[in-house]
Amino acid sequence: MYRVTGTRSQVDDALELAAPVNRGSLGPAVAGAWAAIESLLTHPDDPREEERFGKAVAADRLASIITCSWPRAELTSLAHHYSGSGSTDPIAAALAVCNTNIDRSRAIAEALRDGISLQFVERRNRGSEYAAAARMSGVLADPRRILMDVRSALTIALRRLYRSRNIVLHGGSTQGVALEASLRTAAPLLGAGLDRIVHAALSESLKPLDLAERANVSLQLVGGETGLSVVELLEPVGA
Repeated sequence: MYRVTGTRSQVDDALELAAPVNRGSLGPAVAGAWAAIESLLTHPDDPREEERFGKAVAADRLASIITCSWPRAELTSLAHHYSGSGSTDPIAAALAVCNTNIDRSRAIAEALRDGISLQFVERRNRGSEYAAAARMSGVLADPRRILMDVRSALTIALRRLYRSRNIVLHGGSTQGVALEASLRTAAPLLGAGLDRIVHAALSESLKPLDLAERANVSLQLVGGETGLSVVELLEPVGA
């Protein structure tokens, strides 16, 4: 989503930086991908480049945002696929009266939490739906542990992109053996993270760093006594 008229925002500039990921060669794609992340998710008070972690803290923040967006995305997909599966059970009836994706996600989450088995009998790719339902059942049973594990894996992938960017820009190597693998892993994650950042900016005027902080807090609270659901990890309080 690109703002054609009016004042360019920080997010507009980041989207332009990330554009080579879609059509550029390896070097510009790696450099642009990381530049987009760093431009949105670093702060002047972060550690200096020469210190241990440097700007890699931006990878940690993006990993938190993506982790928090994952359950909602999976549950929304399951809801839409279940609605089109031909089922007429109570779950399908509950989905039929939902007006928003968050309501549909809550309906599917409630069914999985109650141990109800979803049946995608008329779906050609129902195997992937059953796998997604199994993943979400695990997340709902032990959200904090599983989401922390997911964040750890995403952080590794995004920090690998950071190191690849250093190879390109500081080492002058555009043919490194790790560049293609790093970009192949990180590009979908970058897209998922930018999607949430753009959505927060347009719907709430929320800055990327504030979204990252919301994600970090949610990962600490989910599954605890506050009752925070995996469906609402990136939602504003009271939504």
